[in-house]
Amino acid sequence: MTSNDLIYLGLISMCAFTGMYVFVVYGGRTLVRLLNRTERRLDLVLNHQLLLNIPAKMAMAIIAMGVIMVGLMLAAIGGSSFWFFAGALPALLLPYMVLNHLEEKRRKTLNEQIVDGITSLASGVRAGLNLVQSYQLLVRNSRGPIKQEFAQLMREYDLGIDLNTAMRNTSDRIGSSYYRLLFTAIAAHRERGGDMGQSLDRIADSIREIQRLEGRLDALTAEGRSQARFMAAMPFVILAILWYIVPEDTSMLLTDPTGRLILLLAVILIGVGFVWIRRIMQVDI
Repeated sequence: MTSNDLIYLGLISMCAFTGMYVFVVYGGRTLVRLLNRTERRLDLVLNHQLLLNIPAKMAMAIIAMGVIMVGLMLAAIGGSSFWFFAGALPALLLPYMVLNHLEEKRRKTLNEQIVDGITSLASGVRAGLNLVQSYQLLVRNSRGPIKQEFAQLMREYDLGIDLNTAMRNTSDRIGSSYYRLLFTAIAAHRERGGDMGQSLDRIADSIREIQRLEGRLDALTAEGRSQARFMAAMPFVILAILWYIVPEDTSMLLTDPTGRLILLLAVILIGVGFVWIRRIMQVDI
């Protein structure tokens, strides 16, 4: 056994001992809380936001089986347990990345539809309809996610839930500050009274102005986001070039234990840097 193998074995043993120590000290409560939080997250996205009616526990089981299968396949191809973890980690992160993408895409569509939706509500109120009838008019005349969300709101109201509570549930389910502002203003207006149509017009104007400012910020920070993507992709491009020029030396990153450790550390640092730059580029109004 070479010195590099001893170093690699020592690092694995240290990580295993640290993980076992944390598990013994804190018990399984942390793992249980993590699993419960993951289940609630899957239930929120799949059943309440995307309205797919997929049990969260079934989704967790499918993800776990997929992760194990990908890890075992790569371990069988690579002939080493390193490839199991190298394949299991991306396979574990991929479903959550897809869910986040779907959630953000749906929320973006809802934010794009809100001004037209508020205009439809204001038109219904001015035509002499009450708030519930205006919601029903919006459901009939709209399409896409906003139709699904307001249809769900009306179903909750028909089941006997208070309208303010149903609106609060909808804003929590969507997770958008625009809808939270809309439903909060409507709830306050129901208590204090006044011209509902005029209030809805002011809300639509405010949201339109916020969206204009956010669009300007997106344009100003687009260069930084592009730099983050280039920064994350460039090391892999350089690695591919080196693999083509000096394949014998570059292959040591995958065959030598120390090379694998360096490669894993580089991937982690690239991911941290990418997330860090994206967080810096996110500016809330």
